[in-house]
Formats: sequence, structure tokens, C-alpha cells
Amino acid sequence: MVDQAAILAIGDVHLGKRCSGVPDLVWSWGIDRGELTPAGALERATDFAIEQKVDAVLFAGDVVESTNARFEAIPPLEDCVGRLRREGIQVIAVAGNHDVEALPRLERLLGGFTLLGAAGIWESKAVTRNKVPVAEIVGWSFGERFVRQSPVTELLLNPLEAVSTSVPRIGLLHADLNVSGGSYAPVRQVELDDTGYDAWLLGHIHKPSIEGLSGRESSRPSGYLGSLVGLDSSETGPHGPWILRVHDGRKLDLQHIPLAPLRWEQVSISVEGLEHADDVADRLLSEATELVRRIGREGPAPRAIGMIARLTGSSPCHEDISRRIDAGEWKDLGRVIDGTAVFLSKIVAAMTPQLDLAEIAKGDDPAALMARRLIVLQQDNDQSRVLLAEARAALIGIARDERWSVVDEHRSTGAPHSDQALRDVLLRSGMTALNAMLLQSDPGDP
Repeated sequence: MVDQAAILAIGDVHLGKRCSGVPDLVWSWGIDRGELTPAGALERATDFAIEQKVDAVLFAGDVVESTNARFEAIPPLEDCVGRLRREGIQVIAVAGNHDVEALPRLERLLGGFTLLGAAGIWESKAVTRNKVPVAEIVGWSFGERFVRQSPVTELLLNPLEAVSTSVPRIGLLHADLNVSGGSYAPVRQVELDDTGYDAWLLGHIHKPSIEGLSGRESSRPSGYLGSLVGLDSSETGPHGPWILRVHDGRKLDLQHIPLAPLRWEQVSISVEGLEHADDVADRLLSEATELVRRIGREGPAPRAIGMIARLTGSSPCHEDISRRIDAGEWKDLGRVIDGTAVFLSKIVAAMTPQLDLAEIAKGDDPAALMARRLIVLQQDNDQSRVLLAEARAALIGIARDERWSVVDEHRSTGAPHSDQALRDVLLRSGMTALNAMLLQSDPGDP
């Protein structure tokens, strides 16, 4: 028995794609553009794999952004594979929907890594240490751009013979999990469970399944590895590879390693207590400092952080702050903190005017009716749930319009129709509308 075998698992890399939304200001601070790219993230992950002396590195598809991007992907991928192989580290990959053509071409051109399941046929590969198997990787690759049936169905009908009963079997797959009728190899969790494998490592969704892969000790790890680096400001939170350790034969421990050189974070910042809009910049920079230090306490510090600031609360200068946001006054705000460059990616005005809803609600005009509805929305009761249900019914048809179908490609989206999300939107928009109504009806307003 070989204890503490280690495997590094990497989700979507998208070599050939640039991380969008990084302002030119960042380059003026001495940061090289190449650092904040998927190639830069891959270099970091390769360094980590060598430092940890892992036995294998796995890629769960979409290593390359597209067929045309394969030429740009050659130098970083060749460097990564070459360095790993020189250290005796195996490299195993499956192709996803983005690199369905590119990855097989690169495997033939560069060599040095094993592409499992080419043309949609399940295959397995033993991870060995000193020629002794320590794990088995079972993988399937996209054979065409769109796959509308579950590939796991075939695996269940024609299971592969295990290389050893004493080592864990790990499924490596690029797929849509629990998405009915999807176009990117839709699979169900129950199918994955039915294989009896010790773990399933998935690509395609860019938000990592932190709980599914590193949560309950008694469960078999299963979930998305996530993108290696956030490709735009919608991919917030920690990103990076996962290290999987095998011990006591078939027991697995997975840990997420937030190595991404570029990180996006949404931060809620209250404007409560601010008397002047000029004070907003100071509060933003103060929050940036705290953000860098908090992330530094949790793991490796990124080279740069794009901060999405969500301004909340009420302030007497609410309208002045909103005007300055619209004018882009703070768009170039940022600084280098403890070696990490923090730039302001976006400011979201989620503030509410300072209004006495109870007093306004005493009237009998439209503003009073609006105030009474807002008071109801602030409560968690049957009346507020009726309003939320009405709003959901009105909005869900718009959300399902074909014009928004491209949003399905964004792999970090939340639940826009949840009660809390709807409540927040309705309260903010309602308070803003009520404030505008009051200003229009105020005879002293210029």
C-alpha cells in the first residue's frame, strides 16, 4: 500500500483567452500583462504541482479556448507538460466542448500527456508511483461540439474493468450536472453515484463546488473544479486547482488551492454615516485594504484583485454619490497593498434614500400606497410573499426570453428569482421610485 499519493486537478483553463475587465491602470503599477492570464495561472499551478511532488496532474476539459486559440496555447501548454514530465509527473486530460478539436490536435503535436476518451469513448489510466498503481482515472472526451445525451449512460451499460480494487477510481468529465435537456453532456448526480466511483471531478461550470468536493467527509467527493482563474468579473471568489490526497488505500481528501493570480471579489460597503460624497473614495480604499488582508489570511495572495463595490445603506448625500457613480468619478481608483494590486472593477449603487416610510404611508396619494407596499416587503410574512410571487411571475417570462439564452454560458450565475434576490431588487427600485415621486410632488423642489 502506498500512502499519501497526491494528484492535482485543474478545471477550465481556456488558454488563448484574456481575462476581460482589467484596466490599463494596473499595468502602470508594474504588473506584467501575462501574469493575469490563464497562461499565468497555469504557470502558478505547475509550480505548485512540482513543489508538492504530486504523482499526476489532471485537466477536466476546456484547456484551450477554441480551435483557433490552439496556436497561442502551444507555448504555455508545452512548457507546463514538459516541466511536469521532467519531474516524473503524469499528465492526464479530457477534452471539453471548447477544445473538442484543439486538445486532440495538441496531444498529437506536443505529446507528453494522455488524452482520455477521445471521440467519446470511455477510457482509463492508472496513476502510478514507482510503477505501483495509486489511483485510476476514468475519462471521457467530447467528440463533437454539442452532446445532448448523458455519456455516463454508456459507462453504466458497459463498465470498464478496474485496474485494481485497492486504489480509488476517479471519474474525469466535462459535463452539465443536473441540467435537463442541456447541450453539453447533461449528466445526473444519481448516474455518477451509480458508477460506485470514489470521486467525480467535473469541468464546464466555472464556479467551484467547494462543498461538494471538500465538504462532508463521509460522502464521495463530486463536483466542479471551477475555472483556474476568473475570466471576468462575474467569476468572483477563490479560483485555482484542487489537490487530492489518497491515503489508507482508497480514502480521499480534496483541498481547494486559491492560486489564481487574478481574483474578483464583490464587497458590500455601507455609506451609513457619510456626510459628503468626497468621503466615498476613502471608504473604498479602506475596504480594499481589509479585503487584501482577509484574502491573505485565507491563502496565497493574488497578484491583483478586481473589486466590485456594492454601496448599501442610506446617507444624506445619497443622490450626489449616485451622480458621481454615473459620471465614473471613481473608475480609476486603486492602489497596491502588500504587493497585491487592487482596482475598482465596478460600483453598484444599491443605496436607498433616507425616507420615513411610516410617515409617508399615512397619506392617501400614490406615494403613500408605494410606501405601504415597501413596508410590507420589508417583512417576512404572507403578505410580502404574495408580492414576491407576483413579481416573480412578471419577471420569469422576461428571464426566459431567447435573448438571454447566452447567459447560460456564464458559469457563476446565482438564483435571480430567489426570495431574497427579488426582495432586494424590489426594495431598492421601490425606494428610488418613491424618492423620485416625492421630489416631483415637492413644490419647493427646483
